[in-house]
Amino acid sequence: MRTGPVGHAGRWLVDSQGQVLLLHGVNVVAKNAPYYPSAFGFDSADAAWLAKQGLDLVRLGVLGSGEMPTKGKIDVAYIDRLVSTVDMLARHHIYTLLDWHQDDYGTYFDQPGTIYRADGFPAWMTITNGAPNEQVAFPLDYTSDPALQQAFQAFWDDQALPGGEGLQSYAIAMLTAVARRVAGNPWVLGYEVMNEPWPGTTWQPCLTGNGCPELDATELDPYYAKAASAIRAVDPTHMIFFEPFVTYNFGLAPTHMALPPGISDTGMAFHQYAQSPAAARQVFAYSLAWSKATGGALLNTEWSSSGPDPSSITAQANDEDAALMPWTYWVFGGCDIACASARQADLVLHMSRPPAGSNLNGPVVDAVVRPYPLAVAGTPTHLAYDASSHVMSFYWAPERAARTGSFGPGATSLFAVPQIDYPSGYIVEASGVKVLSATNASTLVVRQQGHPPELSVRLTPR
Repeated sequence: MRTGPVGHAGRWLVDSQGQVLLLHGVNVVAKNAPYYPSAFGFDSADAAWLAKQGLDLVRLGVLGSGEMPTKGKIDVAYIDRLVSTVDMLARHHIYTLLDWHQDDYGTYFDQPGTIYRADGFPAWMTITNGAPNEQVAFPLDYTSDPALQQAFQAFWDDQALPGGEGLQSYAIAMLTAVARRVAGNPWVLGYEVMNEPWPGTTWQPCLTGNGCPELDATELDPYYAKAASAIRAVDPTHMIFFEPFVTYNFGLAPTHMALPPGISDTGMAFHQYAQSPAAARQVFAYSLAWSKATGGALLNTEWSSSGPDPSSITAQANDEDAALMPWTYWVFGGCDIACASARQADLVLHMSRPPAGSNLNGPVVDAVVRPYPLAVAGTPTHLAYDASSHVMSFYWAPERAARTGSFGPGATSLFAVPQIDYPSGYIVEASGVKVLSATNASTLVVRQQGHPPELSVRLTPR
């Protein structure tokens, strides 16, 4: 049994009992108006399907253009619809991470008819200071469009709107309006303050060598500290995640982002879009080094494949397992809420249709859905799953992740065992634990026996 709210012990996410949560989930982000997924058909049937596959986290997009379409005025009805989705997911025992999503800063830079939509901040929050808008296609616009770079720079400089406040005050008002509404929900994992921030007009150092520590310190850190303090004023409990600059996600340079001082239960949400397996593993190495230096939690909130090859997705999932990383896959689907033409990596092709039959992207579902430990009474040390043989091996130590003693006899650990991976059932080989759940249960429950130095579970098809 997992109990909220979720906190952390160093890099690890933990529940209120101190069990490590290696969450697996999906992104559900409506980039098109009206900017909330239920308008496009995301409903209880989708949540039930996710739960059946063992996917227990949804990164739910919050779009500023939907939340504050008019300067300074929160659209309460928009938040109501998001909260309704959060509550629906909770009924299926699925956690929600609220993600303030943006791509290309916001709707000012949208180019209708293109595959990738500019989304996020409303157009009235865009200050370009006269820089030309070259309308370059995503993602090359980040390095080629002066207006887009200047819009981010104005945000980091907290430039004031004519007759209004600094840009950051509006963004923080959006964060707190939602946090206030969900503060008491134990199935809310927390908040991701900004998706894929861009470093503004002086971005070049972020791509190489040691990264851009000056920009981390002068742009990210001050805004994240203000945002965290504002969230904590209305929600003292839930996790707060901060993203490094989007350049980090390609494994080219580390981040020096700091955690806000005096704010508990915080961590880094990063993405993995590296162009080679070696660079992908470098993203994980940088992330683990960052956590060791700061004590912050880690959560990979986007990873995917740009093409139709499921073997690439399987390889990435294997790397996630090897790094013992919790994650949310990009994207659940479908293109009717996120883009203008079909993506080959969506799990569901059309959000408006049930998640079944030809509406499922079968090869991608097979690559993403896999057995894994849901809640671990101890500290994970090894996870591997062979998608061809369907053999999963997991090892853990009984020591608590918080280094405050060990779990003892009777402590239980839970595993998701999706039927799609074991259609004829599975066999459990265990060391240091006894199986409590029924034969072929979709949630495997094991109980610690005695005081072993190491515990393990191995699953094979029946």
